[in-house]
Amino acid sequence: MIGDCDNVCALNKVRKKGAFVLKKIKAMFHGSKTDESKAKKHDISLAVTAMMIEIMRIDGNLEDTERQVIFKAIEKRFDLSHEEVETLIKEATQAQAKSTDLHQFTSLINNQFSTQERIDFLKELWQVAMADGHIDPYEEQLIRRVAGLIGVYHGEFIQAKIDARNEGS
Repeated sequence: MIGDCDNVCALNKVRKKGAFVLKKIKAMFHGSKTDESKAKKHDISLAVTAMMIEIMRIDGNLEDTERQVIFKAIEKRFDLSHEEVETLIKEATQAQAKSTDLHQFTSLINNQFSTQERIDFLKELWQVAMADGHIDPYEEQLIRRVAGLIGVYHGEFIQAKIDARNEGS
């Protein structure tokens, strides 16, 4: 009888330890999903911000009004604090300066945004371009190129421009 109790006690200890290990493994996987989700959100926010900065820079004039439009759009779209937006703009500026093409940014946008989110993103690009009071031909050409890279049809491209103009009025 005493031997049976030792076996049962030992078995219970093994079960508890196994349950503990299983909980740790589950936590690792759930934790990595959370970390992965945060990394994806950061990547997409960096890509969107970098593209907006490219629109701001393409005409050679760095206007405060354009920067303010970028700031507000990023703050609203990604629900970030003032400090987080400042940090993101700095990171995106560095990433944009190091980039050799648009693909690294547009591919993320294309893969992670729905069609409506991509159209809304185009509208935000138009708002950046319009912030200084006129649309530079280089800005329009770049937005047109981005629209093609993210799979937005010409009609949606034009509608995003109209919507941006109407919201700015």
